[in-house]
Amino acid sequence: MSDPQPPSQQLQQLEYPPAIHPVAGALAARQEVRLKQFLSSLSEPQPHDPDRSQHVRYVTSCYHSRIYEVEGYKNRVSPEARVKLESILSELRFDRNLIYWRLFRINDLPPEILITILRYVAWSTPIQKQGVKYRLWLTWVCRRWRSLMLGDSTLWSAIWFADPPPYARSMAWFERAGTAPLDLRINERDERWNSNEDDHRFTGEQMSDLLDMLFVKLSQIRMLIVIVDNWPPALVVLHKLQEAGRAGLEINITRFEIHRAGRPYVWIGPGYQPDTHRNPSVLFGGQTRMLDFLCLNGINIDWNQTPLTNLTTIDLRRLALDVSPSLAKFTQLLRDCPRLHKLSLDGAGPAPDARPLVHKPVNLLHLKILVLGDFSLVYLRYLLAQFTAPNVLDLTLMNMNGEDYSPLLAIITPMFREVRLLTLYAIEVGTIPQSKRLLVKWFDSMNRLGLMKLAQIKRHILEALLEDPQQYDEHLPGTTDSPRRVLCPNFTALEYQVVQADAVVALGQGRKELGVPLKRIYVNEVWVPKVRGEEQTALRTVADLFIAPLGANTVEELELME
Repeated sequence: MSDPQPPSQQLQQLEYPPAIHPVAGALAARQEVRLKQFLSSLSEPQPHDPDRSQHVRYVTSCYHSRIYEVEGYKNRVSPEARVKLESILSELRFDRNLIYWRLFRINDLPPEILITILRYVAWSTPIQKQGVKYRLWLTWVCRRWRSLMLGDSTLWSAIWFADPPPYARSMAWFERAGTAPLDLRINERDERWNSNEDDHRFTGEQMSDLLDMLFVKLSQIRMLIVIVDNWPPALVVLHKLQEAGRAGLEINITRFEIHRAGRPYVWIGPGYQPDTHRNPSVLFGGQTRMLDFLCLNGINIDWNQTPLTNLTTIDLRRLALDVSPSLAKFTQLLRDCPRLHKLSLDGAGPAPDARPLVHKPVNLLHLKILVLGDFSLVYLRYLLAQFTAPNVLDLTLMNMNGEDYSPLLAIITPMFREVRLLTLYAIEVGTIPQSKRLLVKWFDSMNRLGLMKLAQIKRHILEALLEDPQQYDEHLPGTTDSPRRVLCPNFTALEYQVVQADAVVALGQGRKELGVPLKRIYVNEVWVPKVRGEEQTALRTVADLFIAPLGANTVEELELME
């Protein structure tokens, strides 16, 4: 391993760091790049390398002395000079830390402490695919780390079957997991699939073979997420689980998701074997006592024969009405899940009843997250009459276009006053005065709103956030001497994509003039290439600018949902 440079040589290379904005990378991000470059420049350690610890101690002590000297000098200069010296100190401390870690005898730690540290590292990423890499990299460091990693079954119990059949890597992890509870993700999406149901690379037979290998540990499976494109493999999953449950095999799955990503709202065509696949499956053969989280996307179950109680998450997507639960079954499901925390209905809900039941709406007191999407206005009126949820904190409305949905806003204005996080994707609201009034009154009902996520939203919806709500209150005269109220006074963070940057800038400027400026603007990662340099500059004039990585929550989102 090459020796670090002494401080005198390092100091000659220092430059005052420029003012780097978060969207381009803050000082910490810049230093992270330097750290990676430094580590990649080091040679691989060899068994007979000389002990350089004394040299590292000497260089580190030189840095300590230099830092102490600059800190003392900083206290004797003008404030303007202190800013530059603080930049130098930041670089000096970082350069010291580049080599200081080499003195830490991490392998002298007791095994139980070291493995705890390795667990923190392995699970420190919010992005699941990175977690796969982290675990691999940790086993490559040295023999001791590899031995500890391979001996800890919990580190291998979360398995993403994204490698190609026969899944050599994933099955190796499956064996390493031993008797630990298993969290399994099977992802067989084909991005190049042409939606032809009879032409697909992943078949039902392949899914059957994979499940036969996995179900030797069926009782250990805690989470099972399956993502496929067409019917055969999806039907095989439900059928295999039904048969296992009926055979008396122990099923302890607490979270189950199955996603059929092909064409929505269609049932299987001719030629699917066995014939039992034509009939909806009873989920887990009725062994659903442990189930807590259920997501069905593009595929249904036998609603009448499957017992579903005490769920905390119900996520239904893209179901044809003729295979959806009846209104009676749907409302009974809500009653049987009094701890329901999240309800997501995206193009799926109770089938309309020719003779609607007269019943009191189910009161979902513990519901915090509600997602509604891809419904007509008429159906939304019907759906929202079935339940109340006064404590929703996170509300999502998406894919509601083709008509003016402002009447929906009138319905939900008194329903969700506690919302902190609002997501609007492709929502159509008219520009006529009546629609604008309903939009303003809806925003006025959410005084605790802190973060908005927007996609494919028209400019006039953003402009409504700058209106004076008193001008739209029919109970007040046209002019009043009372102080100017502001819509959503706690709204300080915005995440967007597929929205024109100038509309976001106009919103930020208007909120600043009203005395309630935005603090942060997040650009969704997929939309970043669409934001030109001059647009970035304009956005920075109204708020700090950040990139929102896919699959990761923003700081505000985590804080608001606490």
